[in-house]
Amino acid sequence: MKTTAAHIPLLNDRRLRAVKEAVRNVFWTREEIRKLFERCGVPQLLISEVRPDVKTWTIVDVVLDALNANEIYHHTLQKIIEQTLQYKDGKHLQWAGKEKVEAATASLTALREEIGELAEERRKRQRDEAERQTRIDKTANDKLFKEKLAELNTRFLSWFSATDPQARGIQFEAILAELFDLFDLAPKHSFRRNGEQIDGGFKLDNENYLLEAKWQAEPVNLNDLRDLDGAVNSTIETTLGLFVSVTGFSPTSLENLVAGNRPKLICMDGADLALVLDNRIDFSVLLRRKKEIAAQRRIVFVPASDIINGKY
Repeated sequence: MKTTAAHIPLLNDRRLRAVKEAVRNVFWTREEIRKLFERCGVPQLLISEVRPDVKTWTIVDVVLDALNANEIYHHTLQKIIEQTLQYKDGKHLQWAGKEKVEAATASLTALREEIGELAEERRKRQRDEAERQTRIDKTANDKLFKEKLAELNTRFLSWFSATDPQARGIQFEAILAELFDLFDLAPKHSFRRNGEQIDGGFKLDNENYLLEAKWQAEPVNLNDLRDLDGAVNSTIETTLGLFVSVTGFSPTSLENLVAGNRPKLICMDGADLALVLDNRIDFSVLLRRKKEIAAQRRIVFVPASDIINGKY
């Protein structure tokens, strides 16, 4: 026969036995046991078993077995356990003699141990379930993340054959903004500041970055780099710059930028971006590594492929 949820016991045999012994020893008299059952909401049909012709031990067995066997009565059984454990010991039975006091105290101690183990098992199940749900969520998020990254990669590659540079530039900025958002970098849209056009910005490790993004036929020259460097240096101390040029940078522009100067920007080219969009390197990791290299070696552009291959 298939077991239904309504017939899943709350307690195993050992723990149920501990509850029975505690109820019998703590409440002891037939009248006190009947009052306990009424307070806790035991069905009247079961309470009717508390008759003078039925032994107290049998009454407790019948009622608690029935409550434990049916899920709809589990809350009632839990109330009985809670009310029983309100007693710290058996001193309330001193009138009945030392033996009764000791029996009640011992059964309460045993019940606390059993319920403590049960509570720990429940906490463990809850932790396991939370971890399982976290793994499920992470898998789902990873899948969505990879799908979004692949979609951005497809869009990026599709613009290599574009004949409208202006449209390509607009779409390029949009792709970068979505990429920053995907990596939780709090992207900011393009804006004007003191007559300067800033392509946007983002935030990484509590530092603000100004963004310059270009997709043009020729590599970026020194003047373009100095424009961004100047914009960065005119802001607060914690601001840095990221220059993304799909067609790269002229060698002399990179060399001259750092000559006698302390630049506050890092650079990426189209190959770097392709590796990020192909999920070959984490975007945030790449930015952090480029920043470290710039700070330590005064090199504002190191190819992402060199970082992946451990050259830097």
